[in-house]
Amino acid sequence: MTLVIDTKTLTQDTKLAELVRSDLNLLFVLNQFSMPMGFGDKTIGEICRSHSVDTESFLTLLMFHAQPDKPDKERLCHLDAATILTYLKNSHTFFLDYRLPAIKEQLADALQAHATRSTILQYFEEYETEVREHMNYENQVFFPYVESLLAGSEPVGYSVKDFQARHNNVDEALEELLSLLIKYLPTEGRYFLLSDALEAIKRCHRDLTLHTYLEDDILVPKIHLLEKHKVAEAVKTIQEPNELSDREKEIVCSVAKGLSNKQIADKHFISIHTVITHRRNISRKLGIHSSAGLVVYA
Repeated sequence: MTLVIDTKTLTQDTKLAELVRSDLNLLFVLNQFSMPMGFGDKTIGEICRSHSVDTESFLTLLMFHAQPDKPDKERLCHLDAATILTYLKNSHTFFLDYRLPAIKEQLADALQAHATRSTILQYFEEYETEVREHMNYENQVFFPYVESLLAGSEPVGYSVKDFQARHNNVDEALEELLSLLIKYLPTEGRYFLLSDALEAIKRCHRDLTLHTYLEDDILVPKIHLLEKHKVAEAVKTIQEPNELSDREKEIVCSVAKGLSNKQIADKHFISIHTVITHRRNISRKLGIHSSAGLVVYA
């Protein structure tokens, strides 16, 4: 039986085994961070440290799954993008390699000798193909783009708006299938098998819905802000002239006084080559290429 978890009492000192016993749905979160069972009496904090997972981020995701109907958006917004990305990427592997193939196998078993078996399986296979294309696009295009932004790069020719333009909710078709099976499919002696399949579909729909929420309501706004920040920085760089370093300012003053490169080098205890390099940088930054111009600037 799933118990209602009081997320206010959920801390790093909570024993993970007791928490999972109260709600097995939380195993989904553990799977995304490669945390196997066999916790013993270890606390959430101890488990997180042993797996190099940020404890606060892990607690936030546990709370999110414990009360999916009441997401704490303010707390979720404090998740860093890298943690969300790890969760989403591992979720894709879980859905594509395990959850969806397992449901298809359950349906095939439950619908043996049923007149609608081939139709329902075809529907599910088409849905599975749609989900695979959806997630492969994110794995191959969107997630690498996010990783590049987080690494400080500025990829050209793509933005989060491109992602949003083609992003659809893959959980909706699963809800439709669940509704159709419950309303119109006679069980004909395989009631228990079909019930298991319906339970699996329901769990999958729940997890996909939370997955979509994290993408659309938490990660995408973060990437929007990151893009705006990079654009603002680029505009600032264009609009503001490159400032001279303190050393370059000293050299400008020396040039204005009529000192030669050798005299400047001796004065500042640097090599003539370094003086020449500084003067090139000064000319590039100021757009001034003559000593007379530097005298006027100084």
